[in-house]
Amino acid sequence: MEKASFPKRKTAYKFWIKDVINATLISQEGFHLFEIRGKEASRVNIIAIVVNKQTNEEKTFSTITLDDGTETVRVKTWRDDIKKLEDINIGCPVMVIGKLRLYGGELAIIPEIIKKQEPEWLQVRKQELEKTYGKPEEKEQTMQETGLQEIPKENLKQPQAIIEEEVIGEPTETARQRILGIIERETAPGGAEISKVIQISGLGEEEAEKTIDELLKEGEVFQPRTGFLKVI
Repeated sequence: MEKASFPKRKTAYKFWIKDVINATLISQEGFHLFEIRGKEASRVNIIAIVVNKQTNEEKTFSTITLDDGTETVRVKTWRDDIKKLEDINIGCPVMVIGKLRLYGGELAIIPEIIKKQEPEWLQVRKQELEKTYGKPEEKEQTMQETGLQEIPKENLKQPQAIIEEEVIGEPTETARQRILGIIERETAPGGAEISKVIQISGLGEEEAEKTIDELLKEGEVFQPRTGFLKVI
């Protein structure tokens, strides 16, 4: 079988969480696209503190809440992807790179990469965003509440070599991510043909069908007509 090729990932932009929460939805065709600070964004790169974590009893759904001092946003995972949150605890500074999605009117991040950070990286990102966008208007006290002190500019580590490498690198894909990516890429006005999605996924037919069935049950995708799929 010919190896499936995947499109280059869209840029994961760096924003304040407040900017993300105030995003304007542009399109839901294929993937969710938002207007944020004049950019068309479907992926973001956030560094923030985990202020809440929840996992259901069945361990099929897990979420963390991030706070960067401007606003909060939830990071949501399902099924195999909840493993990404296993070592992430409340109070942990983390970097999250992922896709933006709307669920019942709530904007959330579906993570591709989650990486623990040293506390000084919160200040590095804070100063980086202030330089780009200016100081945020709300919740300035949050950084102080965490016990962090302002770090002199000359003592800051340089983030570009580490953070940008994560942005352009390709994370390991789960079956779920692979199927969603193909549906997003292949979606025509009538949807992506299920048989074609299975064929180019590189997964076994049984695994691909099981993954699609789970995505349908969870409301991640729907069938606009028999034999075709679209991402919600």
